[in-house]
Amino acid sequence: MLALNNFSFEFAGRYLYRNANWHIKPNEKIGLVGLNGTGKSTLLRLISGDFELREGQMSRSNQLSIGFLNQDLLSLEFVESVRDVVLSGREDLVKIDVEIHRLLKEIETDYDEIRLNRLGELQEQFGHLGGYDWQSQAEKILEGLGFPTEWLTRPLNELSGGWRMRALLGKLLLMAPDLLLLDEPTNHLDLPTIQWLENYLNDYQGTYVIVSHDRFFLDRTVNRIAEVAHQQLYHYKGNFTQYLDQKEERDEMLQRQYENQQDYIKQQMKFISRFRYKASKATAVQSRIKQLDKIDKIEIKDKETRDFDIQFNIKTKPGKVVAELKNLNKSYGEIEILKNGSGTVLRGDKIALIGANGKGKSTLLRMVYGTEPYQGGEIELGWNVEASFFAQHQLEALNLKNDLLNEIGMVSGKYTERDLRTVLGCFLFTGEDVFKKVKMLSGGEKSRLALAKTLITQSNFLLLDEPTNHLDMFSTSVLADSLENYAGSLLFVSHDRTFISRVANKIWWIEGGEIKEYPGTYDEYQEWYVKRQLEIEQQLTIQTVKSEVQNEIELKKTSPEKKERVKVSKNQIQRWEEEMSRIESEIKSLVMKNIEIEKTMQSPDVVANSEKLMDLSNEHGGIQLKIDKLQMAHDEIMEKWIEVTD
Repeated sequence: MLALNNFSFEFAGRYLYRNANWHIKPNEKIGLVGLNGTGKSTLLRLISGDFELREGQMSRSNQLSIGFLNQDLLSLEFVESVRDVVLSGREDLVKIDVEIHRLLKEIETDYDEIRLNRLGELQEQFGHLGGYDWQSQAEKILEGLGFPTEWLTRPLNELSGGWRMRALLGKLLLMAPDLLLLDEPTNHLDLPTIQWLENYLNDYQGTYVIVSHDRFFLDRTVNRIAEVAHQQLYHYKGNFTQYLDQKEERDEMLQRQYENQQDYIKQQMKFISRFRYKASKATAVQSRIKQLDKIDKIEIKDKETRDFDIQFNIKTKPGKVVAELKNLNKSYGEIEILKNGSGTVLRGDKIALIGANGKGKSTLLRMVYGTEPYQGGEIELGWNVEASFFAQHQLEALNLKNDLLNEIGMVSGKYTERDLRTVLGCFLFTGEDVFKKVKMLSGGEKSRLALAKTLITQSNFLLLDEPTNHLDMFSTSVLADSLENYAGSLLFVSHDRTFISRVANKIWWIEGGEIKEYPGTYDEYQEWYVKRQLEIEQQLTIQTVKSEVQNEIELKKTSPEKKERVKVSKNQIQRWEEEMSRIESEIKSLVMKNIEIEKTMQSPDVVANSEKLMDLSNEHGGIQLKIDKLQMAHDEIMEKWIEVTD
C-alpha cells in the first residue's frame, strides 16, 4: 500500500529519522507510539504530503486515498453548517448532487431528452456510490460523535475547538479513505464518544495509523505497533499491551546476545594479544582478526525513557470528612445540571468523576472549590482541608514574565532547584527548557506548567479537571504513580481510562440530576455497569411485552367478538407462575454468562487469537438463541396467565 525505504528526515537542525524503513500493508490497524518529540506527528505529515521527503524514497499507489486528522485543522475557517462540513467528506457525491439539482432545475423550464438521459445516468451513478444513504450515514456518525440534532444546521465556526475537531473527524470517517491518519483523535472526546469511536474503527474496512497516548484506546483499536525510537522505526504485532511484552522480551534477548558477543570478542582479543608476535601462531591470529572484522556488531542503545520519581506531599492532615455535598441544585437557564445532588468525600478518597460532556462534571468541580455559584443546597469542606484546583482557565494566572523555574518556585520555598527541575521534567520540560519565559510557551505547555504548580502546593485535597490532556504516555504514568501514593484526597475529571483505572478508588457520575457513586475501582465499575444495563434492558423488554399483551387483552375485551374467560384451576395458575419464575431465572443466568463471554472476548490475548475469538463468538450466539427461545416461551405463558387472572 505504502512504503518508506531508507528514509531520513531532519527538522530544526536535528535528525528525527536516519535510514529508517516502514511498509504499510492493506487492512493493518497501526498504533504509532514513542516519546514526545521523537517525530510521530512529523511522520504522519510526511506520509500525507504536508512535508517533503528529501532523503530516501516513498512509494505508493496513485489511486491511494489518504485522510489526515491533525490539530492544525482547527485554524481553518468553516462558514458551512456542521452537517455540510461532514457531507463534504464525499467530494464525489457532492459534485454529482450539485449536477443533479442543476439538471432538475433546468428540466422544469427547458425539458429535453438529452438532459433527461444525463439526469438518469447521474442518478444511477449517485446510487451506485451510496448517495442515497449518504446523508443518513453522516447523521449517524455525528450522532455517535455526540452532536445534538439541533446543532447540525449551525455554522461550524460557532462551535468550540473541541466540537470543530469532532466534526472534522466525522468528515474523515464519512470519507472512509484507503489510509486514515489520526493524530490524537481522542483529545476532544468524552468517554461515551471514545467508546463509540473504538467500535467504529473496529468495523473500519480500510487501513489506519493512530498516534495516541491513550493506552486503553490503542489496546482496543490496533493490531500492529510502530515504535519511534533512536531515529528508527521498530515494528511489533498485536495491540499496545502485547507490544510492551514483546518489547521487553526483545530487549532481554538483545541484551543476552550482546553480552555473549562481547564475551566472544574478549576471548578472541585475548588470543590475538597473547600470540600476536609468535610466528607459529601468525596464521591463526590473522584468521581471528578477519573473523572479528566480519562480525555484525550488536549495539545496545540507551532507553529513550526518563527516570523521574516525584511525590506530592501534604502539609496538614485533614479530618475524616473532606467535603460534604448536600442537596445541591444547579442549572443554566432551562438546562438542569443537579437536583438535590448529594455526595461525601472522605479522607483518602480518590474519586473519578466520569460521564459524557455537558453533564456538569467540570461545573461540579468548580462548585466544590467555591468558584461556581449554585441555586440551592450546601457544600461544606471539612476540618483542616486545604484545596487546590487545576483547570484550563488557570493558564491566565501564570506570570508571563517569569521563566519556568521561577514560576513554579513561587508556589513554595521548601523545594530545592533539583526538586523543581524533577517536577518540570515529569511534565516534559527538560534541560534548558526550564529557563524559557512563560510567554513563549504554547497553550499545551502552559497547561502542563499550571498543573505542575497545582500539584506541588502540598494541599490535602486536589480537584483536577482533565490533568492528562497534554501529557504523553510516560508522563501520564509518572503522574498516576505519584497520585496513587498521594496521602491526600482527590476528585478528578478524566477521559483517560488507563489513568482512571490506576488512580481512582471510587467512581462518581451525574444521572438524573443526582450524584451517583460506585464504591470501587473503574474496572469493577465497568463490569457492574454492563450487568446493570443488561438487567435494565431485560426489565424494559419484559415490561414492554406485558404492556403489549395487556393492550391486546383490553382490545379483546372491547371487541364485539369478546369471548368468555376460560376457567382455569388455581393449581394451573400457580404452575404457570412457577414456570415463568424459573424461565426468568434461567434467562438471567444465561445473560450473565454472555456478559462473561463478552468480557473474555475483549481481552488482548483473545483479540489476537482469531480461532479462540470465533469459538467464543459461536458460544455467545448459541446462548443468545437459547435466551430468545426462553423469552418466547415466557411470553406465551404470560399471555395465558394475564388472560385468566385479569
